[in-house]
Amino acid sequence: MSKKIIEMRNIRKFFYGVPALKNISFELEEGEVHALMGENGAGKSTLSKIIAGIYQADEGEMRIDGEKCRFANAGQANEKGIAMVTQEFSLMKDFSVAENIFLTNPRYYRAGFLSDKKAMIKKTEDLLQLFHMEEYIDPYMKVSELSVAQMQIVEIVKAMSKDAQILILDEPTASLTEREIGLLFDLIRDMKQKNISFIIVSHKINEIYEIADRITVLRDGNLILANAQTDTLEEGKLIQAMVGREVTNLYGRVEDKEKDFSKEPILMEVQNLCDTRNFVKNIDFKVHQGEIVGFSGLLGTGRTEMARCIFGADPRTGDSRVTINGTEVKPNCIRAAMNAGLGYVSEDRKHDGLFQELSISLNMNVEEMIEHRGVLTSQSEDYEACEIQRNALRIKLNSYDDLVKSLSGGNQQKVLLAKWLMPKPSVLIVDEPTRGVDIGAKADIYQILRELAGKGMGIVVISSEMPELI
Repeated sequence: MSKKIIEMRNIRKFFYGVPALKNISFELEEGEVHALMGENGAGKSTLSKIIAGIYQADEGEMRIDGEKCRFANAGQANEKGIAMVTQEFSLMKDFSVAENIFLTNPRYYRAGFLSDKKAMIKKTEDLLQLFHMEEYIDPYMKVSELSVAQMQIVEIVKAMSKDAQILILDEPTASLTEREIGLLFDLIRDMKQKNISFIIVSHKINEIYEIADRITVLRDGNLILANAQTDTLEEGKLIQAMVGREVTNLYGRVEDKEKDFSKEPILMEVQNLCDTRNFVKNIDFKVHQGEIVGFSGLLGTGRTEMARCIFGADPRTGDSRVTINGTEVKPNCIRAAMNAGLGYVSEDRKHDGLFQELSISLNMNVEEMIEHRGVLTSQSEDYEACEIQRNALRIKLNSYDDLVKSLSGGNQQKVLLAKWLMPKPSVLIVDEPTRGVDIGAKADIYQILRELAGKGMGIVVISSEMPELI
């Protein structure tokens, strides 16, 4: 029998009197990958943060290596060999990659001053080589220069630099390509052989079946499935445990998937698309009415750069052409692209998609605010428009006046979709539309995109998940 290094019994946690965890028990064995699964709001991250010392349990007991523990902060958890990578990046954007990884390490920093830069850079290079990412990430690069995927890798490397025996990874693959996920899983398998244990919080069922030894499922703060062996657990039972209902037709496929769209009207045509930074080179494609066009590729292949270039967020070269609804769009001008009928749901909803400190209604109607110089014409019309989108996209919320950051990841993604559907675009580009959302919200988003295409909208989907595109 493997050694139990974490044992939690009857854990309860309240926020403002509302129970987030209800008598949860959990265990982790040495050299094990234990997946913690459930929809957004299930309590997975809360339980993980209690283990990592970020939160403290209100009731219950936790033992680490048999010793009763209650961490007041993450530093105390680090001292016990526990490190966590949260969904929210904790990187300092004006610091270099190496500085971010080792900023709190006394070997390289003393009294806040860097003491051994050469050794720090060498150690960073060694860690990046474990991921085979030395070609894509330079230790001297500022975090502000990194893509979302690169930031995720730096966060994981930062956690692994602490020589932890227990690593908690909260949605670690949300921003990674298939190649990067494979490298991460190879590294996890290598570290398992050294008796390092992992708790992985994830929505991605196919990945969990690939890497996890056991699975525990939470739903609405309750323990639904405990310590299930991955190799004997049926996928259908896992999905039902997560969402409380049977989910069929996850990807929302329709009967006319093999339809020849070349006979339909062309909504958008891209010709010889090149950007000024040489990320995008000679891209040509068409989007027809009712068609969904998919793009995939590894980190650094220019997927997001292509989308931003089409939308006018990044400059394109003079011989590039983007035509929407028969009208050639002025280059490097977002307003011109929007006026022509183009919408763009970006990959990073928290930083360049939504205004986290504004209300749900203001986020949905931000285009109207821009159009009318920051003034909404009618609050009743505003709420009426929001209600239409809420019903169409099946958004779960308490009030339109709540801050958008109060919503789950899946509902935030739907609000971002609503924001871009308000102007009624004829073509919509969606970059990683299901990143960081639970399986229920994922099924909803697939169905919504299919419904939009069914009504004649042209859709461009950029995704790291091949099953999503296929």
